[in-house]
Amino acid sequence: DFFVHIVTIVIGLLIALGLEQSAEGIHHRHQVREARHAIAEERAANQHEFATTTEVFRRETKRFQTNLAVLQYLQQHPGAAPDTWPGTISWHSNITSFSTAAWQTAQHLGVTARMSPPDVRQLEHLYYQLIVVQASSAERLRAISAARGYTASDADPSRLSGPQLANEIKLAEALLIAHYRFGGNMRNLHT
Repeated sequence: DFFVHIVTIVIGLLIALGLEQSAEGIHHRHQVREARHAIAEERAANQHEFATTTEVFRRETKRFQTNLAVLQYLQQHPGAAPDTWPGTISWHSNITSFSTAAWQTAQHLGVTARMSPPDVRQLEHLYYQLIVVQASSAERLRAISAARGYTASDADPSRLSGPQLANEIKLAEALLIAHYRFGGNMRNLHT
């Protein structure tokens, strides 16, 4: 009788553990499915942001090149009237904002540990590239802020002194370099 009771208890415990493991497995599969869905939605939104940013990048490239050309023209023709400039100066820019919340949530909850290693490696690479693009976007915005700094006191660059204009040209060149680096990182993200 004693051994029958022990065997019955052991079998009951094994059944309970099996049911608990099954329920936990179902819960984990549900978490992975939800994470994949959220990441897919996030990826679609990021693809839209990428397309928009790419188009804006092309327009901004022309604008920043024009800004540099105007500043160089003013260096060669001090005090020239705006209607003689090779273009109009504009420092306006687009702020790039990719989302990483779904990926970060999946990592924080440990869901990525239950995903296939190739999928995780691909997603890690994608989100790393997004972080690189975000960082270069922030660098570019700092360069824009530095280049447009003179506008705080006077928005007319023709009133800049020779040394101020030379410094402004350096800042506009640094902006273009940061802008091109941002474009290179966008191209890397695209691949």
